[in-house]
Amino acid sequence: MRVGVAGLGRIGAMHARNLARTPGVDEVVLVGRDAGRTEAVRTRLDEQRGGETGWASMSTTVDPLTDVLPSLDGVLVASATDTHADLARVVADSHTPLLIEKPLALGVDELTELSHDLDATGTPIMVAFHRRYDPGYQRLRQHVLDGDVGALRLVQATENDHHALPVDYIPQSHGMWLDLLVHDFDIIPWVVGDPVVEVSMIGSVLDEPVYGDHQDTDTAMVTLRFASGAVGSIGALRRSGAGQDVRLEVIGTNGAFGAGFGPRTPITSTEPGGVAPANPYDTFGDRFVPAFEEEVAHFVRMIRGESESLTPPAAGVVATALAEAAAESFHTGRPVRPRSTASTTRTTTTA
Repeated sequence: MRVGVAGLGRIGAMHARNLARTPGVDEVVLVGRDAGRTEAVRTRLDEQRGGETGWASMSTTVDPLTDVLPSLDGVLVASATDTHADLARVVADSHTPLLIEKPLALGVDELTELSHDLDATGTPIMVAFHRRYDPGYQRLRQHVLDGDVGALRLVQATENDHHALPVDYIPQSHGMWLDLLVHDFDIIPWVVGDPVVEVSMIGSVLDEPVYGDHQDTDTAMVTLRFASGAVGSIGALRRSGAGQDVRLEVIGTNGAFGAGFGPRTPITSTEPGGVAPANPYDTFGDRFVPAFEEEVAHFVRMIRGESESLTPPAAGVVATALAEAAAESFHTGRPVRPRSTASTTRTTTTA
């Protein structure tokens, strides 16, 4: 199997590495525009290989993706956000299976139209909402499906980045609601199967003044009301000295379950005998190693026709609608009903 990777920044290089280590992949083709930079990524990945056996071979090309597509069994796109829609259309029209980084589009209307067009091609497509492929979140969802939680009462999420964003990225980040919280807006309805009907968001600028210059926030709290009447919250920080902290708790009438809890969770218990985590998560890539590995493995199975996408193009519509509602609430100070409150389709399949 020959899989191309277009977009060779930090995310693209990580995906290329995971692809090269996935059984069934024979060659990873790094597709870039700058020959020197593309070759530098290949060299760095070869260094990471070290003595590990079983890796796919790795090649580079500066040919346009359109020229390379006929020779590929699948394509992973991790290029800049503003290229996603056009590249998705190009790859989908070639009927080459696609895994593409989110977001496909920044607005509900644009995303809805694009998802319809992509679906019409019949091409298998995964959008990289990686938490749906994370074993912990999948097990959490299964507890809800199996009735172990009972009737939903409370959902609590934590979304704290360890390291601050580069200051020059803040103006183009599209706001905390689309750049950071969108993952929570995707995973929470998917896990609990209960549509969000009201969103409120408050925030402060406590860490980096540039956020305030762009009507953004670095410290925020979001509250959610679900169709059932259950309530939820998401606490979010752009920088937390404790470490990368991403968790989700679901509490109901029968039980309480959570993803993201373990010896590396960056919380120190103050109870007698409590200890600080020895090796707290450093980055989101560190926190979600199993998710990113399984996401790529699922993509390979989808290329073979053995699995269906858990994150088709339309999957982002609910998350984007919630992000739009959160932005409106943040700017107006009022609770907002999302434009779309339909949850993603419930299935019992998690692999």
